[in-house]
Amino acid sequence: MDAARPWAAIGQRLVLALVGGYFLSAAAATLLALGLSQVMPRSEAVMLMAMCVFVIYLVVLLWAFAEHRLIWLWAVLGGGAGMAQLLAFLARRALSGA
Repeated sequence: MDAARPWAAIGQRLVLALVGGYFLSAAAATLLALGLSQVMPRSEAVMLMAMCVFVIYLVVLLWAFAEHRLIWLWAVLGGGAGMAQLLAFLARRALSGA
């Protein structure tokens, strides 16, 4: 086994956890704030999700280092962030009436 390979996997996991976790938690917060704005004032929904996003990000970071399969990490963080952003975009369009 190559000595550089474990460090490459750790570096990839670190970048995925930090960057992918950020995008996933930001997209999830956007989507959840849009949903909550239907049942509570928009400003309160945004503030609630701004506070909750720290917990979401922490959970994603911890999970990223607990997950053994790196390909599964790529799929969930990349796919999850992309799907949440797409759903938030579609929800925004539907709510604005465009």
